[in-house]
Amino acid sequence: MISFKGRNISIINADRITRHVNSAYPHLSESKSILSINHGMNKYAGKQTKTYGLANLKLRLMSKMNNLRYRSGLGIEQFKIIIDNLKNYHLGNCYESAILAQIIGKINGQKNIYPAQIYFTKNSSGKNMQFDHAVAVITDKAFEKDYKYQFKNKDAIIVDPWLGVTEFAGEYINKLRTLYFKMFPGQLSDYSNKMKILALESKTIKEFNQKRKEIFKPEFYFKLHDEEVLSMDDAKILGEEFPELIIKNY
Repeated sequence: MISFKGRNISIINADRITRHVNSAYPHLSESKSILSINHGMNKYAGKQTKTYGLANLKLRLMSKMNNLRYRSGLGIEQFKIIIDNLKNYHLGNCYESAILAQIIGKINGQKNIYPAQIYFTKNSSGKNMQFDHAVAVITDKAFEKDYKYQFKNKDAIIVDPWLGVTEFAGEYINKLRTLYFKMFPGQLSDYSNKMKILALESKTIKEFNQKRKEIFKPEFYFKLHDEEVLSMDDAKILGEEFPELIIKNY
């Protein structure tokens, strides 16, 4: 189990969960594929044959993902459906990866790992910024069960198999703002572009640090997927049925 006393060891152990999600069941992300397809459609704009083929592929991927994701299941059956998506159909997005990270963590004795959704606060124009992304959170502190289930523990560990990132929450959020904004088009680009311009225009680090405070920085919070929290008893059952999800020497 992960202890928060040794930060480096905690990250290393958590990263084993991140890697195991993708190595146990190699799969295609429909949402990542859509990003590539959209890029291709923009590149070949005006070339009807190519754009038609890409649009058709996009619709087929989206349809297959929807058909797989929205199969009905209650209790442990919903977790088996997600495993089935990844194991047998080789298809899953950030949500499926986050749920599998929770399953793997709990199968391997990690009690305090939870699936969560990431949300923006309002942006500088006063509009809500939508951020449709799921991760698993390892934390020794409880989610505050207010109406939003807000959680801002910077020392929590974020397991993000979709991005292939394992990081403490504070640093993970910084990376979302700066390194991975292109993975979420139109959602983080405003802040990232302003920071890039400021870095080019600033003559010293001191000037940069002073001026960056004037740029609106989007804040984040994590919302617990409380209906998809796996019990340790069910995790034991899943571990017996899917032994490939056990991490050796964890």
